[in-house]
Amino acid sequence: MKHLFAALACLLSIALPAQAQNVLWTDPGPIATRDLFWGNGSAERAPKPPFAFLEEDTDGTQPKVIVRDANGREWSVKFGDEVHSGIAASRIVWALGYVADEMYFVKSGTITGVTGLKQAAKALGPDGAFTNASFRLRDARAERAADRWTFGTNPFAGSKELSGLAILMTMIGNWDIQGDRNNRILDVDGKRLYIVSDLGATFGKMGAVLAPRTKWNLDDFRKEEFIEKVDGGMVDLDYEGYGGINKVPVAHAAWFAKLASQLTDTQLADAFRAAGAPPEEVAGFAARMREKIAELQKAVS
Repeated sequence: MKHLFAALACLLSIALPAQAQNVLWTDPGPIATRDLFWGNGSAERAPKPPFAFLEEDTDGTQPKVIVRDANGREWSVKFGDEVHSGIAASRIVWALGYVADEMYFVKSGTITGVTGLKQAAKALGPDGAFTNASFRLRDARAERAADRWTFGTNPFAGSKELSGLAILMTMIGNWDIQGDRNNRILDVDGKRLYIVSDLGATFGKMGAVLAPRTKWNLDDFRKEEFIEKVDGGMVDLDYEGYGGINKVPVAHAAWFAKLASQLTDTQLADAFRAAGAPPEEVAGFAARMREKIAELQKAVS
């Protein structure tokens, strides 16, 4: 009988696939050594022209098309007011150990074979010429799962890593955290990677009571508050967007503060340079990020 049970256990172990590992955060190692200009990509992996049109992507509110580059890789190309913010945010998110898309800023170029555009019609010239675009790699190894997640419903409830992500989203002013659209799951090599995949609604104004929300607006970002108060062992975040982010334990905030404080001024500037920002915006956004990191450190001290 014992041999029979052993045989059945062996068969079950073969028949049942291993449970996928849920991943929200991975230890980034020495953060100050990370390259925030290229992020999780490189100069060699950047999109290479010529770009060939495959189809238009009408998902979401921003104009997008799908292209194939000279190396045969596919990219989702976004135009509009989220180009700079999405790239800068992805660099900072990646630097601190969270999952981020591989993205690049392309100042200008031409896409051949463009036809039948709707949302993206105004973003491209008659010959397919464009300016100021973000290229997100459509990695065949990372399948986007059909299911989504929210900050209220996920496998990481009560963890310092989830609290850290909530702090980070508040810090960069991401007001468009919607589980039914922007919070995705990537299936990669037996792991389920939890990602806030659309970071375009950042670096502006979150509040929308008396004024509309904004994206990539330095004046608004400078004025946007970060932490309301610390009370009862909790840090009360001044989050005013979608997504249900509110309070996090001081201990969790202290853990994240140690991560964020490792970012150097050069790294912060590189994140905004990578997004194609002019020098005055690079300096302004980087300085405000440094102020918010200092505010967090003071709150948990």
